[in-house]
Amino acid sequence: MFDEAERAMRAVQEMGEVDRACLMHPPSDTDRVLYEVLTDAVALYLVRCRGERRLDKKTVKAYSCDMEQFLIWLDEGTKPFNRLSMRDYMVYLNGLHAASTVRRKLASLRAWSTWMRREGFMSASPFDDLDINIRQPLLLPRTIGPRELRRMLEPDLTGAPATTSTGALLGLRDQAVLELLIATGIRVSELCALNMDSIDLSARQVRIFGKGSKERIVMLGSIHTVVALSDYLSVRKPLAGVNINSKACRALFLNRSKERISDQAVRKIILKRAREVGVEAHITPHMFRHTFATTLLEQDVDIRYIQQLLGHSSVKTTERYTHVSSAKLRTIMEQHNPRDVLSGENTLQPPTEMIA
Repeated sequence: MFDEAERAMRAVQEMGEVDRACLMHPPSDTDRVLYEVLTDAVALYLVRCRGERRLDKKTVKAYSCDMEQFLIWLDEGTKPFNRLSMRDYMVYLNGLHAASTVRRKLASLRAWSTWMRREGFMSASPFDDLDINIRQPLLLPRTIGPRELRRMLEPDLTGAPATTSTGALLGLRDQAVLELLIATGIRVSELCALNMDSIDLSARQVRIFGKGSKERIVMLGSIHTVVALSDYLSVRKPLAGVNINSKACRALFLNRSKERISDQAVRKIILKRAREVGVEAHITPHMFRHTFATTLLEQDVDIRYIQQLLGHSSVKTTERYTHVSSAKLRTIMEQHNPRDVLSGENTLQPPTEMIA
């Protein structure tokens, strides 16, 4: 694929300016050529993303899906690759996806288009001066209520008689997964990627590799989390079986097949536990992360520390949690309301005439 894409790139670079302009405003009889050139450009771009830019596999896969969707749309209507067609494509996407998804897909295409211009595939980008700032409603992060969380975390295997049954071993694994989610705010993909050497129980810390392979250290501040991990690690060897020292079993959390646990498996663990303890709300792995961040914020932890713990590259991403804590805002207004503070009244005590 790389050689074919390289040849396509050289062929385009050897075009004259008139021929190359057809990429922006092609006549109808060159639509197939346009599609083939763009397809080759996508192939080369993805190779560069994997190789030179060393992007995460999931990121490259998302780019690939975004571009494939665009090329199919472009080919079905035999449309030119210009600003007008991009506006039409924005309308098309808006009819299929949420605003956040549309913005991500257009950002992928803009990055690809910018790269093509830089590499000589085209003299101008259809995204030049094109406004893709799509407004989206402010969706507050959903958290888990204290009562539901306590029921979810109530250990049903800790302290039980030692057993090597697969069900009991997986129960200890599930408990460790839930404890780690709420104690660290870890992303589900990060949790699944943890290896045995990621956990240091003596130092009570976990080493996490987040988006862009960025490393961060998160302390295990809760004894419940340490105990849950210790209990799981004590039975992990039987769960791993004879392959305990194999490369495939470097993973911290394993499934029944002695392989690394998947994102979907973690979601099933959460749903299973919620069903067992009678929690009706649909709980997701990311809700543990939201609850972790919101709880820290409600305890007046500096948002810069929360940013570091969550692995956010920008504090702006963390700032969305400042919109969540209505309970904290209520407490602040009850205890520090300027109207009552300035008049010397106790805000938590109703006026005597209201009591009567």
